[in-house]
Amino acid sequence: MPHLNFDHAAALSSDVRADFDKAVEALVPIVVGWQEAPLPHFSLPAKTDDLPAMRALAEKMAAAFTRIVVLGTGGSSLGAQVLAQIHGWGTPSGQRSGPQLIFADNLDATSLGELLAPDAISTTGFLVVSKSGGTAETMMQLCCVLPALETAGCDAAHHIAGICGAGDVPLRRLADQYGLYLLDHEADIGGRFAVLSNVGLLPAQLAGCDVDLIRAGAANVMAELNSGDVAAHAAVHPAVQGAALQYAHMQAGRMVSVLMPYADRFDRLTFWFRQLWAESLGKSGGGSLPANALGPVDQHSQVQLYLDGPDDKLFTLITHPTRAEGPSVPASFGADPALAFMAKRTIGDLVDAEARATLHTLIEHERPVRHIEVVNTHEEVVGGLLMHFMLETIMTAALMGIDAFDQPAVEHGKLKAKQYMLDMAG
Repeated sequence: MPHLNFDHAAALSSDVRADFDKAVEALVPIVVGWQEAPLPHFSLPAKTDDLPAMRALAEKMAAAFTRIVVLGTGGSSLGAQVLAQIHGWGTPSGQRSGPQLIFADNLDATSLGELLAPDAISTTGFLVVSKSGGTAETMMQLCCVLPALETAGCDAAHHIAGICGAGDVPLRRLADQYGLYLLDHEADIGGRFAVLSNVGLLPAQLAGCDVDLIRAGAANVMAELNSGDVAAHAAVHPAVQGAALQYAHMQAGRMVSVLMPYADRFDRLTFWFRQLWAESLGKSGGGSLPANALGPVDQHSQVQLYLDGPDDKLFTLITHPTRAEGPSVPASFGADPALAFMAKRTIGDLVDAEARATLHTLIEHERPVRHIEVVNTHEEVVGGLLMHFMLETIMTAALMGIDAFDQPAVEHGKLKAKQYMLDMAG
């Protein structure tokens, strides 16, 4: 893959080598079988017929509103946040173009109340995302937005659009009642795997992303898996080797998978991965705990544990070239011996040095770590990383003998929450 380079060498310790080799061997026929019966997730990178409707809606909303609030939770929001961050959303530098994007993904009474303040709602658009069309948090938000717009004298049909699955579901019934425009959610793809559909790409367009390049990056990952002698390619494909690596370390008792990129623009990627990994694999008493970290900041909060705590983790570090990038320290500061190492160096120089220091120190402490080097933090790279981690998750589930796509325990909690709401007094 031209934009992604995977180095697993420092993660293949002697205690996992045999299980790793067996896992690769087990995955090859599964990948070959996908050529005859591919999963719907694998066709999204090449999809184009959904783009005109997405682009038209994005252009309409961007022209009409100074801010757009995305109402959706979990997979209906996290993937979109990853893509929006490509152009600065959620970083200290801020979103570079388009209307202000706000992801109201965590239900909170105070926050939503402030978002619906009368002085701002007239210039606010709302994008409602729910595959089921009945997600409790999202529908609760929408049922508060509608009267707030009415109170402000705003037309709901002008201010609200959405993405929803098919059927006679609450969101579609409200859309019919209020004249809301809806795009169809991909029928066979659940929220946490939907980032390359309109769920992720529509907010990405609002944030100024080139969605063709995002899908192109994902397509590159799939092409490496499907080209030529599939069996031969599968055995060395990074997703196959990554899944085998994860599974082998789980067999060795390392039940924590740490993802630690060195870039502000990959921060939300770690949260998206956390849900993907936890909800897809945490079943029937199995799975591993996804832990997200961000370099360099988490060198100060977590690396002590990583180096000197229990050997129960597999580490994945993601870096990109940063040397000579960013502001530099004038030579004059070198007069202070404590600052001399910084003189004439850039911020990117220090990020590079700290990333390499963390990687090499983990290796020296005999902690298993794989290193993913990417050329930049732009659309093709992010699209490729998203496709890689989805493949790795699906393949790990196959090795575990579980269904990567359901979440039965989550449904139990949802039912209890609804009952508690009904049980509340007046």
